Amino acid sequence: MNQKRRITLLLGGGLLNLFLLAPLPAQDVATAHLDESRRLFIRHDYAASRLLLQQFLAGNPSGSDRQEAEYMLACTAHELQEPDGTEQLQAYLERYPDTPYANRIQALIATEQARKGRWEEALDLFHPCDLSLLATAERDLCTYQMAMAYLKTGRIHEATVWFDALGSYPNPYQQEARYQLAYIDYTQGRYEQALPVMQSLQDEGDYRPLVSYYIGEMQLRQNQYVAAEATARRFLSDYPEQENRAEMNRILGQACYHQQKYQEAVQALQRYVQVTAEPKREAGYLLAMAYYHTAVYSRAAEAFGRLTSPRDGLAQNAYLHAGLSYLQLQDKHKARTAFEQASLLHFDPQVEEEALYNYALCVHETAYSPFAESVTVFERFLNRFPSSTHASQVSDYLVEVYMNTRSYEAALRSIAQIAKPDARILGAKQKILFQLGTQSFANARFAEAIDYFDRSLQLARYDLQTRADALYWRGESYYRLNRLDEAKRDFRAYLNYTSVKYNDMYALAHYNLGYIHFRQKDYASASRWFGQYAELRRDKENNVLADAYNRLGDCYFHNRRFADAQQCYAQAVRIDASLGDYSLYQEAFVLGLQKDYPGKIQLLGKLISEYPASPYLDEAYYERGRAYVMMEDNGQAIESFRQLLARFPETAIARKGASEIGLLYYQDDRYQEAIQAYKYVIGTYPGSEEARLAQRDLKSIYVDLDQVDAYAEFAASIPGGTNFESNERDSLTYAAAEKVYMRGETAQAKRSLTNYLQQFPTGAFSLNAHYYLGLIGYNQKDYAEALSHLEQVVAFPDNKFSEESMLLAAEIRFNQQDYAGAGALYKQLKEKASTTERRRLAQTGILRSAHLAADVEGTILAASDLLADSKLTPELATEARYFRAKAYLARQDVRQAQADLADLASDTRHAYGAEAKYLLAQSYYDEGRTEKAEQEVLDYIERSTPHTYWLARSFILLSDVYYRMGRTLEAKQYLLSLQQNYQGDDDIAARIAERLDR
Repeated sequence: MNQKRRITLLLGGGLLNLFLLAPLPAQDVATAHLDESRRLFIRHDYAASRLLLQQFLAGNPSGSDRQEAEYMLACTAHELQEPDGTEQLQAYLERYPDTPYANRIQALIATEQARKGRWEEALDLFHPCDLSLLATAERDLCTYQMAMAYLKTGRIHEATVWFDALGSYPNPYQQEARYQLAYIDYTQGRYEQALPVMQSLQDEGDYRPLVSYYIGEMQLRQNQYVAAEATARRFLSDYPEQENRAEMNRILGQACYHQQKYQEAVQALQRYVQVTAEPKREAGYLLAMAYYHTAVYSRAAEAFGRLTSPRDGLAQNAYLHAGLSYLQLQDKHKARTAFEQASLLHFDPQVEEEALYNYALCVHETAYSPFAESVTVFERFLNRFPSSTHASQVSDYLVEVYMNTRSYEAALRSIAQIAKPDARILGAKQKILFQLGTQSFANARFAEAIDYFDRSLQLARYDLQTRADALYWRGESYYRLNRLDEAKRDFRAYLNYTSVKYNDMYALAHYNLGYIHFRQKDYASASRWFGQYAELRRDKENNVLADAYNRLGDCYFHNRRFADAQQCYAQAVRIDASLGDYSLYQEAFVLGLQKDYPGKIQLLGKLISEYPASPYLDEAYYERGRAYVMMEDNGQAIESFRQLLARFPETAIARKGASEIGLLYYQDDRYQEAIQAYKYVIGTYPGSEEARLAQRDLKSIYVDLDQVDAYAEFAASIPGGTNFESNERDSLTYAAAEKVYMRGETAQAKRSLTNYLQQFPTGAFSLNAHYYLGLIGYNQKDYAEALSHLEQVVAFPDNKFSEESMLLAAEIRFNQQDYAGAGALYKQLKEKASTTERRRLAQTGILRSAHLAADVEGTILAASDLLADSKLTPELATEARYFRAKAYLARQDVRQAQADLADLASDTRHAYGAEAKYLLAQSYYDEGRTEKAEQEVLDYIERSTPHTYWLARSFILLSDVYYRMGRTLEAKQYLLSLQQNYQGDDDIAARIAERLDR
């Protein structure tokens, strides 16, 4: 039967009265009980009927009477809502599947499921029922319950059909059906149909609270703001405790907002959001806008921030107005991030244009450009909105950005796209190339720096001071590459072209020219430049000025102007006591040349007592001994030499001191002491020139004492000792091989030197042969062969080839990643080094080896040792401080690490400084000092760096900081900004995604 036919029968058909059966003859009490129970059942007196039915059935009747009695008993259980009422009805159907009451029982079970809110089960039971066969009241109830089941299960069309049927004739559910039909129209957006019906029901007591809410909502959606406000106010007045009170405050707030009653809107919408777990986004947006219109910008920004997810048109508007609110609060950094996010959404082109323009202005005004935003944002605006009214202004800003940007690579790429750049743009390009050169210089990429300076100088006519500065820094780059003539040319040109006189750079150009001439041994010119530097800096006492006086003294010294040299050394000590050891040493040396030996001894004693860690200490002991020798005070001389041996037994100068002791004893005819002294030299420094001379003198003493046999016995006891005196064949074989080597005939020299070693493995020249073979192997990149020979030389650490062999062997082991072996060789070299430069090279090798070997304590000691050198180059000092900071972090000595990191972080142009700035902020975060970490990262963003990976890590750290501080919106905005602007192919994208998921 189709639905329309079924409804017609339901409304027009009669219902078979199943209860008016012909009474049976009252034959006995049981029959009487059944009759009475039937009468009570028809009267709906189900409790009384139930008692009689139970009594009747207790007699165990049979046939149709029993079936009817059981039917009525199951129905009374249902009507009395006994817990097992439904089960009794179902049991009856199972016992009597052919019962004529099946249709009604099925309907009763369905109504019970509907009563319990089991709508799907109710529908399954209603479907096979013929509701037209039910009594009128039951038919209407079942029809209503089935319509509700359809509504509750989302089958709106079916629900509408049945509610429409109920509403078409008088019945107890007619008004409810009209209400539900209006509600369906409301949910479907058919407000014109729903509103009149709802209004007709608003005076009905049962419906009024709920109907008022729907009326207000529909009036709001139909832009009937005055009516919606009136409805909401009446509701809030009449129902102070009603559950829809929060929603009516929302309707009131939205209606007031659209009437520009912003203060009233704020009050109503605040009440709504304060009691609503998940406020509607539209209401939240209007509350934020009401804050904005009432100039409560801090709350507006906060409210807009809660509306940025999902990323839709409303979020785009929220970001835009959050940015405008932050502008009113003078917080351009937060405004910038909000505008950026709004500009990345494309739902409303007008909003996008306004947001992008404001973002560009904020970037420009805050000098914010960690990832080249200062250039790219203006380009992006012009490409996206070429016809904008702001386009001309943006073009002007872009030129200004070129002139002032720190995003040099991006600016250079942008300028390259301009077909005909004007003078302003070319002037900007000149400065950009110069800045790129200084960046490369800061990272010790000197050849690359020179290339940038060359390119900048090709545009020299646009800015003369930039030309001068480029010349200065190109000169510095040439100097670091030991290209002294080119450096000299550039420093001179800088002095000619610069318009800024008498500043630090101008003075340093004189200082650098002094050093260039000094290294070229042009002491007259060097003294002139150092003198001019000293004159320029006479009022600024510092270690550079002190060093200039030392070098000036050296120039006078080389020109034998000893009095002038002495004055300069003394002046250096007065300016910077930390450089006093060198000054005292040189001043003492000058006094010695002037034969003022007591003065020399006094100054060297002062150096020894006041500078116990000086690198000149060993030479001071030796020179003091020599001064005593010149004064013929051999006893004091020997004592000074012995102090040298006690303090610095491994140095080359100690060997000379030990030889001096033997010679002094020999000269004083103290043969036994001389013998012991010479034996000490021979045994302690085998293979050295001093050992060779000592053995010669020892032989002379033994001959003088007529103890030739004793000498022969001693010589035979020394490993290789007999080879101190070479025989003729040994000497001739080696000399021939050496001549071949010196002629550059490498292959033949290798064969000849190898042949020599085969014939004389411990010959007088075996160390020479091993050294030259080591050099051949090194130059031919046969490093294993080279190492085998060089380490033979290193085994005798006091010969003339020792230092060079140690250096090459250490380099080979370092390149083979044998950092422990390399470090041991560098340590040996440090102890044997005869010059400050060689010692510094060894210290650097020790540091790098320890760092790469993950030797934390060794790294800290080596770095501290290097950093104690006041003449350390800035590049090497930076490297040492970086390695020490990383080692401190590895041993969790955070405060010590922070001191080094802070020093490194002062210059983020170089890679060490860029990483240090991040590590410093991370250390603060790990300590729980979130505000300090925030300040450090914000400062980093303002400074920027060419090493964008560490800046990106800092952005991520800042998001962690804000997340910990509960500032989730800002955390998200920084991540989204980074996601948009960072271009690196590394782990940054994964780190961003991880945090955005959180």
